[in-house]
Amino acid sequence: MRDTHTEGSAIVRAYRPGHIDLLYAAVTESIPELARYETWCHPGYTRDEAAEYVKWWMEAREKDKAYYFAVEERETGEFLGSCGLSGLVMDHKRGGLGFWIRSSRTGRGHATDAARAVSRLGFEDLGLERIEVEIAVDNAASRRVAEKLECKFEGVLSRRLILPAGPTDTAMYSLLKPPGSL
Repeated sequence: MRDTHTEGSAIVRAYRPGHIDLLYAAVTESIPELARYETWCHPGYTRDEAAEYVKWWMEAREKDKAYYFAVEERETGEFLGSCGLSGLVMDHKRGGLGFWIRSSRTGRGHATDAARAVSRLGFEDLGLERIEVEIAVDNAASRRVAEKLECKFEGVLSRRLILPAGPTDTAMYSLLKPPGSL
């Protein structure tokens, strides 16, 4: 899979050690919003945890297990967040899309552009036929991103995730490979 792709306002780049401090700053800024929906994010998040996060995604890429990217703002190069594909089931040509954008930069289309870039890479470079986007039902901002991507809402899955608040229902969306694509 390509290491870099640009879509709209976002550039997605494969994680490298140089992203550790940028990731740490973005996560610590965003803990109040992110920690509700991400089990890895919590008050007291450390730089060492950011380093482990980057290392894990780099190793997953090397093993073709998952592909996560640092999201940067196209014009300024500012680190915005993270977006990627995981839960890959290559026998069935599907994977799961995840994304987050630092709190100070949400609501500007960056998550949608990054998700579109990563989805395109999934279809073109990995040959995926289906990308699933599973979102806590009360995460309105992420659900809006799925809708802007023109994902199909497939239903609610009961108690699908265990988040800090407890068992959580999720909204399942899918994005299918466009007809006539390679």
